[in-house]
Amino acid sequence: MAAWHPFVVAGMHLFAALDRDLREALDLTLLDHGILLMLRNAPDGLTMGHLARQFGTDASVVTYRIRRMEDRGLATRERNRVDGRLVVASITPAGETICDAAGPIHVTSVRNHFMDHVPRPALPVIADVFNRLYAFQRQG
Repeated sequence: MAAWHPFVVAGMHLFAALDRDLREALDLTLLDHGILLMLRNAPDGLTMGHLARQFGTDASVVTYRIRRMEDRGLATRERNRVDGRLVVASITPAGETICDAAGPIHVTSVRNHFMDHVPRPALPVIADVFNRLYAFQRQG
């Protein structure tokens, strides 16, 4: 509990602060930013299910976020030509532009809310712990 409770509370506050900084600057959620970054690196687009698995959420949550981004012209959705049950999301040029704008804001936010408060020698340990947790989550 000595590690768990501070992890949960600090994590919730950290992600809320990162989300708040992006929302205030660009009306973009932290999840939206993550989705756009993934789409940017996937020229053929990604399915809602793939995106949901990457972020540990339901496809309906991702579909809702993509729908909101579509309304803003940041992303598109279309049925997969091979398997019509699948919906594929792709980033638009406007999505790329907002991704470019979000980058420096996100970096500054991470620095202000995380990096400036963690001793440098602790970073390799933290990286190891979260890489292990990430690998475990990807197995499931």
